[in-house]
Amino acid sequence: MIGRSVRLVLGALVLIACGAAVFFAQRYREDQRAEASLRMRIEGIVTASGREELACADVAADQPLVLLALGQSNAGNHGSPASVKRMVTVVVDGRCFRSIAPLPGGTGTGGSIWERLPESLAAGGYRRPVVVSVLAVDASHIGDWVDEGSPLRQRLAAHVKSMLAAGLPPQFVLWQQGEADAKAGNADESYASSLDRLATLLGEAGADAPILLARSTVCRSTPNAAIRSAIDGLIAKDRRFRSGPDTDRLSGEEYRDGCHLTVAGLDGAAGLWAEAIGHLVAPGSAKQE
Repeated sequence: MIGRSVRLVLGALVLIACGAAVFFAQRYREDQRAEASLRMRIEGIVTASGREELACADVAADQPLVLLALGQSNAGNHGSPASVKRMVTVVVDGRCFRSIAPLPGGTGTGGSIWERLPESLAAGGYRRPVVVSVLAVDASHIGDWVDEGSPLRQRLAAHVKSMLAAGLPPQFVLWQQGEADAKAGNADESYASSLDRLATLLGEAGADAPILLARSTVCRSTPNAAIRSAIDGLIAKDRRFRSGPDTDRLSGEEYRDGCHLTVAGLDGAAGLWAEAIGHLVAPGSAKQE
């Protein structure tokens, strides 16, 4: 009787072990596929090839407002292309350029919020030059930005260090991300913890600028309460974070597919970003109030 019980227990343990092995093997394959997909998307980041290069020392001499824009597709070049092209100064890979969209540093071949941002800031009374640096990868989760060993985390650290080497450290970090994590159902605690790690990573790379957090969670969905709650909580208690725009307010004709922005949506988002930044800088000055 005892022998039969032992055999049953051993059999059950074998089944559990086999099930665990199958689970972890499947999880490993999924992780490998996700990393390969991320690497492929990173390879699709627009380069500065063909853009007019500027001397970064000359750009820095004008004491511009330097903005580092990070996030997923709506931080990149995935909006509808505009018929009117806006030339902006960008810093990428430690070099400075004049560029129209698609802006170097982001994935996508269309329009960008950031090509409109200097003009929107000027419309609000800001008179100093504006320099934008972009690192944006479509469909990226916040974990892609902060997890150990992630190629995007490594790219971000190198990107910040190259800005410092060019003499143009970011004065504000603009975070336009959340749709992927909203879709994945991430809880507010996990998203807040990842934002904390993002701030630490940026600081370790040499960027101690305030991080403005957009409420950007809509993708063929209603606004995601968990992600928005995480953002609100961090802004309330952690001075590393400041309130960015609520781009979840955009709707209707401002979205072309429920996720990505039309020309009207890009204009609206740029206006909201300019308003958020305008609360933190004195008009005509690159200094924080």
